[in-house]
Amino acid sequence: MTIDEGRKGGIRAAWEALGRHDPASARDVNHALEAARLAFRLGDRRLVDAWIMQALALASAEGPRETAKVHLAAASVDRGAGRFSGCQKHVERALALAPDDAGLRERAADLLHAFGARQRIEKGAARQTGLTEEAEALVRRAREKSAIGDPHGAIRDLLAAKHIADEDQIWRIDLELVVLGRQHFGFLDVEALTAIGRGPDEPGRKAEIERALHRRFVAPALDHAARLANRAWDALPEAALAPLAWRLGDRFREEEGELPAPRDLRLRLLARVFPEAMLARLGDPKHHTPPPLRSSARQRAKVLQWSIRSRSPAEVLGEFDAILRDHPPSHHPHAYRGELLLWLGRVDEAEEDFRRGLAQKPRARWLHIGMGAVYVLRNEPAAALACFQRSIDCAPAVVGPTLYGVRAEAHRLRGDLPAAVEDLTRTCRDTPSRVSAWVTLWLVEDALGHAEARDAAWKELMRRAPWLLADAAEEALGLALPAIENDDARRATLEHAIRMLRGNRSSSCVTYFTREGELRTVFAGG
Repeated sequence: MTIDEGRKGGIRAAWEALGRHDPASARDVNHALEAARLAFRLGDRRLVDAWIMQALALASAEGPRETAKVHLAAASVDRGAGRFSGCQKHVERALALAPDDAGLRERAADLLHAFGARQRIEKGAARQTGLTEEAEALVRRAREKSAIGDPHGAIRDLLAAKHIADEDQIWRIDLELVVLGRQHFGFLDVEALTAIGRGPDEPGRKAEIERALHRRFVAPALDHAARLANRAWDALPEAALAPLAWRLGDRFREEEGELPAPRDLRLRLLARVFPEAMLARLGDPKHHTPPPLRSSARQRAKVLQWSIRSRSPAEVLGEFDAILRDHPPSHHPHAYRGELLLWLGRVDEAEEDFRRGLAQKPRARWLHIGMGAVYVLRNEPAAALACFQRSIDCAPAVVGPTLYGVRAEAHRLRGDLPAAVEDLTRTCRDTPSRVSAWVTLWLVEDALGHAEARDAAWKELMRRAPWLLADAAEEALGLALPAIENDDARRATLEHAIRMLRGNRSSSCVTYFTREGELRTVFAGG
């Protein structure tokens, strides 16, 4: 059976056919790379590495440029598997072999940027720089997706841009989000649009109604009002700003979690009511000076937290001290550092940060969720459930999938499996990228004997986190992913996957550790 015939015969047949082929028999570079990509899709690291090595050996006979292309192909494979170190290694080798190839440099930069790495490839060398170009590229792509009728893809690009952007870009990206939301959905706030970007692909009935109302009534009125506002805004008396802000419900409080906003109330209100006009103003040469920004501890802490994908834990954790010095009243650095410490499996240190944050902000709902996660990881479900209830009491109107996902684990530890299923169903529906929830859902449905629901959860994990499963199967059982065919093997794989995730319960930055201590990332969509 050939590799192509095996692929047509299903995963198991493709894997067996590929395994019977010796990489030394590869006809050419393209054949070896095709086999490596097939092995990657099947989740067999051993086969991936063998075929990549053969592709490099064949390419070396064709010259440095061809070898550089193979290194980029290998970097792309490592990017898909969430391996920053491997991706970076192949990118550096590719650049050393073909330093003058502009197309290669551009592709290399894209691969590293996927990890949020603070790098740009220029003149054949990787050097440290800001993230302006990366964020701008994502914003441009979001506009293109919006124009061709893909608002969900556009929102996801804008959210990705926010995670890697410099702080002075965040406010403008929020404007882009609101403008896009008004155009496609009628939503007027960033939080609702963020939920759309992370949640199901289709908007609910409420979104459809709001979009229809917006297009029919609100949009024309705003277009007319914006033209008037642009002429009159600068002349609006200072005395009118505070009453206007009150009437518009402007309740800006950094410590409640808002992203950076201008210090100037005039600019902030203009952005709230007429984001399209504000974007036009930012692009106008007459207003080339950026608006004054209020430095946000929350945004700085979040961007720093995400940088763990491409930096050492010691380096990232050390930089939180600067945010704490700059924002001494803020609980956000403690919250984000505490969550990061959970990702790293350093539970006692995470608890210390959460307690420091609660000393400053006793009613910060996320800090109570973090404390609950600490107790879950310590196998103390009663204490965990008490923390989650305190979070709900603090903010009953904004209980969401973050709480439900980790509370489900407490229910499971306590033996209340129906309650766990209820919470997990909500979480997986509202934030389907939350890998930990799918893993827990499989384990709970398996314990309940619900074969159909259990198999659906496995299918979703295969789509969203295939390399987490592949790494877990190899470490737990010494097997490649296609060999995981029965429920006992799947159970052992997922129980190990939970251990690899440590304390990461994120929906947007999913990290896990191999047995050797290498941190890897699960990219959305697998």
